[in-house]
Amino acid sequence: MSNSAAPVRAIQDYLATTKPEQINPGFLGYLANLTEVAKIAPLVTKHIVHELKDQRSNLKLIASENYCSLATQLSMGNLLTDKYAEGFPYHRFYAGCDNVDIIEAYAAEQACKLFGCDHAYVQPHSGADANLVAYWAILNARVKVPGLEKLGETEPSHLTREDWNKLREQLGNQRLLGMDYYSGGHLTHGYRQNVSAQMFDAYSYSVNKESGLLDYDEIAKMAAEIKPLILLAGYSAYPRLVDFKRLRQIADGVGATMMVDMAHFAGLVAGGVLQGEFNPVAHAHVVTTTTHKTLRGPRGGLVLCTKEFAEHVDKGCPLVIGGPLP
Repeated sequence: MSNSAAPVRAIQDYLATTKPEQINPGFLGYLANLTEVAKIAPLVTKHIVHELKDQRSNLKLIASENYCSLATQLSMGNLLTDKYAEGFPYHRFYAGCDNVDIIEAYAAEQACKLFGCDHAYVQPHSGADANLVAYWAILNARVKVPGLEKLGETEPSHLTREDWNKLREQLGNQRLLGMDYYSGGHLTHGYRQNVSAQMFDAYSYSVNKESGLLDYDEIAKMAAEIKPLILLAGYSAYPRLVDFKRLRQIADGVGATMMVDMAHFAGLVAGGVLQGEFNPVAHAHVVTTTTHKTLRGPRGGLVLCTKEFAEHVDKGCPLVIGGPLP
């Protein structure tokens, strides 16, 4: 049997051996989806099925992976992929985005409700994109807008080349203090092989070599010396609780914006396991996460923020990313 015919046979076998009242519409829809793909690219269908077998046969211990629901899988393949929706809900560069506006606004509303934040931006394609949006939103709010105001302007396009280059230098010389990559931080937190270390004058704090824990007194000391624009918390490989309340106090003490990347533990925040001083959303100005790790959703990213950063975060397109994914 050819690879393209296999899904059709699977549907026939399923319907022939399953009582009508026991038919699962979702599973049937999944098979129908594979049937359509197999008509064009049987190799792709073959390896989707192989991936299903692999996931059912092997225990995944990769922290950044999860098992998405069937509803998530099916919702990713639809007519919304036809749409270009650059901008943000009800403020698009294109006409005809009414349906996308409603869906995106609903997603943002659900994110705010889930995490208890003031504002949510749901367009990033990944966690790395979410971090870039967050970085540039902070740079815009803290550096670009004040810089323009000093020059008596509101739009960069109105500046002379000389003034624009001076402002660009200010944007490119800001300091970032984040968790060291080798202590459990993420490569987007100032690792020199990543664009974050090329955007910022990046510094890193480490864990105590003996205890393996964050040393908040040492972080406070570093922050006082470095005076970063952004104090970044969060991790990809740190198996301990983080006192975000203490980090916010450190940030406030040096005039830094506190940003948290919670991609690897967002599910514990959403589920209410991390509360009080351990809940980053309650203490940070800006929080980023992926949607496909512990949240078990489709691939993408979120930027959550306080009201003061909302308008800057919403400019993620065209500032950093293009049209949002469906």
